Amino acid sequence: MRRGLPAAVAVLALTLGGAACAAGPIAVEAGWARPTAPGVTVGAAYLVIRNAGAATERLAGASSPRATRVEMHESQLEGGMARMRPVDGVTLAPGASLRFEPGRLHLMLVGLAAPLVAGEQVPLELRFEHAGVITAMLEVREPAAAAAPLPQRIVTLAPNLTELVYAAGAGERLVGTLDTSDYPPAARLVPRVGDVDRLDAERLVALRPDLVLLWGDGSPTAQRELVARLGLRAVSLEQHSLADVPASLERLGVLLGTEPVARAAAEALRRELDALRQRYQGERRLRVFYQVWSMPLYTLGGRHVATEMLRVCGAENAFADQPVSAFVVDEEAVYARDPDVVALAGTVAEAGEWLRRWRTRAPLRAVTGGSVITLDPDLVNRMGPRIGLGTATLCARLAERRAALAPR
Repeated sequence: MRRGLPAAVAVLALTLGGAACAAGPIAVEAGWARPTAPGVTVGAAYLVIRNAGAATERLAGASSPRATRVEMHESQLEGGMARMRPVDGVTLAPGASLRFEPGRLHLMLVGLAAPLVAGEQVPLELRFEHAGVITAMLEVREPAAAAAPLPQRIVTLAPNLTELVYAAGAGERLVGTLDTSDYPPAARLVPRVGDVDRLDAERLVALRPDLVLLWGDGSPTAQRELVARLGLRAVSLEQHSLADVPASLERLGVLLGTEPVARAAAEALRRELDALRQRYQGERRLRVFYQVWSMPLYTLGGRHVATEMLRVCGAENAFADQPVSAFVVDEEAVYARDPDVVALAGTVAEAGEWLRRWRTRAPLRAVTGGSVITLDPDLVNRMGPRIGLGTATLCARLAERRAALAPR
């Protein structure tokens, strides 16, 4: 993402909110429920629960405003017949994942007053012994197994999607991507279909893709409309938080039939991020001004994933109280917040120019004290599998500044 302010801001504005629900070390994700026919009062729901903490947790029960009660059931083979038995509760060991899925452990929504309709969202409250109540949303849809055959000719319309496809084990099926897709090195050999704002419709159609991957609300409206007009099958992947990246890997694994590879990559990324959280959670909190452009001066607010990355590293975004993603900030506001560190998320040339501009302004404590760090935007801004490396790099740079700022 090195095409100036418009492209940079378009990228940065994407990381809003988050699809995964969490309370402390417990995360709930990938929730869905089957549609039900009129008159049917029982539905089935599925999800994934992860315990990133150091203690055993127990799911004691669940409820939903759409059902009289929610029960946990486990399917088992008995005498050659599939039978369901109720389960009072389930435990999660430290670092373990628990999957509620068809044919195995699942949730039953009993006493539905109205059918579950495809496309709607159903709230579900999960009660844990230690984490308390976590509210998740269930997407009502048909099982993924009912989808089209496995895609063999894939086009990605964002660099992070290209990296995700390779990490999920399907890079050899890529037949087209954007000009800005440059990682891994093999991606540079994939045919181009234009830039994020200018797709070449003729090239796209000529590639005969059976799947086009869009980047959630990061794909421009014109791009989405063109893909729809061409009648191409499209799937949109949302990444707004760190947890969404491994979740996207797992979704790609199901979609592309590469679940073992994708799941291993997702679990490795989760372990990497969890290790960083544990390593830096007790460190002195540094206040960081995170700069993404110079003229005008752009920074990131509390709804951007960079705020989450800083917290993983034991730091705070100086503008975390602003409920937006990326925005223009007045220089005086930066001076008033007196950050401990200035982080420049730009190319080497861009960051060098931004730093020279700061040195021509009135003295800022972080600049005069040498507490300025430069970050590779491809590592910290792309919501792909390298976000773990980007976060680790950010943490290491901040640790260096923390040590330098410590009283002697």
